[in-house]
Amino acid sequence: MELHRPRAARPDPPPQLHPPDIPRHDPRGWFRGRRDRRHLPHPGAARRPPERGGPRRGAGAPRAACLPAPRAGTARGQLAVGARRVPLVSVVVVCWNAKQHLPICLASLRRLTYPNVEVIAVDNGSTDGTREYIESEHSWVRVHSLDHNAGYAAANNAGFAAATGQYLVVLNPDTEVEPEFVTALVEAADQDGIGLATSRICFFDDRERVNTCGNDIHMSGLGFCRGLGQPAALFERCERVASVSGCAFIIRRDVLETIGGFDDDYFTYTEDSDLSLRASIAGYGIVYAPRSIVYHKYALRMSPRKFYFLERNRRLTLLKNFRWGTLIALLPPVWMTGFLMWVYAISHGPEYVRAKLQAHGWIYSNWGLVLEKRRRTQALRKVGDREVIRLLSSDLPPDQVIGPGLLSRLGGIPLNLAYRLLAVPVRLFG
Repeated sequence: MELHRPRAARPDPPPQLHPPDIPRHDPRGWFRGRRDRRHLPHPGAARRPPERGGPRRGAGAPRAACLPAPRAGTARGQLAVGARRVPLVSVVVVCWNAKQHLPICLASLRRLTYPNVEVIAVDNGSTDGTREYIESEHSWVRVHSLDHNAGYAAANNAGFAAATGQYLVVLNPDTEVEPEFVTALVEAADQDGIGLATSRICFFDDRERVNTCGNDIHMSGLGFCRGLGQPAALFERCERVASVSGCAFIIRRDVLETIGGFDDDYFTYTEDSDLSLRASIAGYGIVYAPRSIVYHKYALRMSPRKFYFLERNRRLTLLKNFRWGTLIALLPPVWMTGFLMWVYAISHGPEYVRAKLQAHGWIYSNWGLVLEKRRRTQALRKVGDREVIRLLSSDLPPDQVIGPGLLSRLGGIPLNLAYRLLAVPVRLFG
């Protein structure tokens, strides 16, 4: 594999969400009182403009044959390969009682073709012997232990803090990766204007069908799997997507330092949508990397606790990332989704109703904290909402809400027709 010489650094181009060469196609508890703003995770100690103009592929070189050259001035963790230096990639795997999944996951990471990788396993308060298993059977993996389940968002942030790579990869433990998994992500993330890239994630037991090829973000703030259940052969192009999947993606360190990591208060669910929207408004593109292949033991389940986090976090995502005028334009689809969620909660019993009420309660009782999060996020803005709105989906996949079946298929037609009508003023005036 030939490594191309880095070109001289060029001035930063104006931020753009659609680079011309990429097609668009208290968190642990359910309810806590008002929290001190001082506990808000800071978006990043080093606030600097996004780096553009990194090394590009050589003229006429095929994408698959090009490993990006290192960016100027970033020698930390680089490995000399011949006369070239390959940047270090840190793979962060958050584990919570995941011992049963780790033999397959870690064995596949051992087979990576990328020559400069460190793997960091964050033991998120496991009680099944996860940490002991890794230390005894996989001594090449760095283990960072937390004394309690801090949530998926906070645990990944702990892994980011421990990592030393110029690129950081997030990977779920219930996965198996192909050898080119990291190489393809680095190639995608190193294109001009791109800050994050997400993998092609297929079902573990049906490897020709898609779990997700990047996520969609609905106008109500909910995130959904793009291409769920479809043939993987339909998703062969590297293309622009709205959001990475928290299951497997890469982010450049300079991007992470600019926009911050996951929001700890999300605990779990929708944290990937929030991170992606922050990247978008800061001027970084997000792409789907089809050659980075992951097999995921995915199961679509709902519980009152998950319902709580989905309802709370989708509102928090919208409030943080969009201007007030855009939020007003988004009210009709948000209210329509809220009504559907009330119907879902009432039909599934009092625990779901309680979860929805508590989701509303967290937002209202932490309103000062929400505004502070919003202020910090808006300070990143380099791109207007009109560009970001183009990334949002007006279609809500009912099979990912109420499950597959005839009711889901039939109900989705009028439902999404209504959503598309409600989306017209959003796209015109957002």
